[in-house]
Amino acid sequence: MMRNLSISLIEHEVIKTTVEKGKELRRFFEPLITRAKEDNLHNRRLVISELDSKDAVSKLFSDLGPRFKETNGGYIRLIKAGFREGDKANICFVELTCRKEAEEELSDESLIEEKAEAKEPPTKETTTKKKAEAKEPITTQKEEKVEEKVEEKVEAKEPKAKETTTKKKVEAKEPVTKKEVEAKEPKAKEPVTKKEKSKESWWSRFFK
Repeated sequence: MMRNLSISLIEHEVIKTTVEKGKELRRFFEPLITRAKEDNLHNRRLVISELDSKDAVSKLFSDLGPRFKETNGGYIRLIKAGFREGDKANICFVELTCRKEAEEELSDESLIEEKAEAKEPPTKETTTKKKAEAKEPITTQKEEKVEEKVEEKVEAKEPKAKETTTKKKVEAKEPVTKKEVEAKEPKAKEPVTKKEKSKESWWSRFFK
């Protein structure tokens, strides 16, 4: 089991297993990396006898050994990843502390930071100038819009005034007919008839 886990760890540089297996793998795998730091026939034979895989041993001595040459121990880290669904066992990721993918990501981030630092930070004077330049065309556009609106209103009012004056002149010239005069004159009020006297009551006879 430890042999298979260590071979897969050499190939993929990250594996997922239980915490107990990961801790035991550290005891088995880290001595192999310490031997891979010194590439000689004796160390290769010892590592091959442990792993029984020529491809894994060649990568271990050609790639991982020189990579960890400056570090003294601590070649593996365990990262806990919760519990397994079936038996609720503690799961963890076992990975190498120095990985190619992590180094590439760090190099990309450093390049981005260098580019950001290369750009000069904007000073207060430049920001104020940019704001002033951005505001000027807006004001000119607003003034032009206001002038256009005023002109449209004046043009819209002028023809209406002329039409009203022409209508008044035509109405003044037209003769007023009799029917219109009769319609305008108020009708004579009809004489209001006095209310009929109320009938004399039966008791009024005796008081005459």
